[in-house]
Amino acid sequence: MTGINKPDPGTTIASVSDDKVRLSVIVPAYNEEELIEQTIGHLLATGKTCVEDLEIIIVNDGSHDRTPEIIDGMAEKHAAVRVFHQNPNRGFGATVRMGFEKATKDYVMVCPVDYQFTLEDFDIYLALIKHADIVIGYRRHRRENLPLYRYMVSTIYHLFVNILFRLNFFDVNWIHMYRRERLPLFMGQSDGVFLLAENLIRAKNHGLKIIGVDVSYIERAAGVATGIKPTTILTTVGELIAFFLKGRNG
Repeated sequence: MTGINKPDPGTTIASVSDDKVRLSVIVPAYNEEELIEQTIGHLLATGKTCVEDLEIIIVNDGSHDRTPEIIDGMAEKHAAVRVFHQNPNRGFGATVRMGFEKATKDYVMVCPVDYQFTLEDFDIYLALIKHADIVIGYRRHRRENLPLYRYMVSTIYHLFVNILFRLNFFDVNWIHMYRRERLPLFMGQSDGVFLLAENLIRAKNHGLKIIGVDVSYIERAAGVATGIKPTTILTTVGELIAFFLKGRNG
């Protein structure tokens, strides 16, 4: 993927294990005026306690509310915040992929607007990424307490992903942390939610090391999660099946 920034000379798996932690956090945003300012403020306060070189990349995916105005204001106030806009709306996958292309640090994390990342979570991810190419978070307790419809959707989707692609991951759609230098090896092409699973499938096919870990989870306090909309679910399943058939047909 030519669009993804390459690491500076000398930045290798060995060298990123030095004492200075350099992290890009990608926050995709679509109509998140109720949560975005609080989330970014929390990321700044929490991240800077354990990350010496932090950048937060907010990618606005064609929002129609005050999200663009709010994040532009935050970028003016905070040097660590970088903002990019894409119009019209292109989808979660395209939004995250733009964030990957703009990231400049050794490690790259994808974090949704509706999650209050804890210091403990940061510590866990940063410790594990030193021994892996990708770290993925599991919301184990969250699935157990979902309403029946959402429980069935999540369970069946992950069952399909694991069986079709011979994986063994409890959760493929939550917070991921990557070594940036590895991104060109496996960057997915999906413009939707399937991108996160696609990245893992491609990475596994390249023999990269992926570690899953249980993390905390709190339901969003405001706004609507687009991932549970029927149209999003159908699109994601369609992309999953198409990707599987493409692999079988070479």
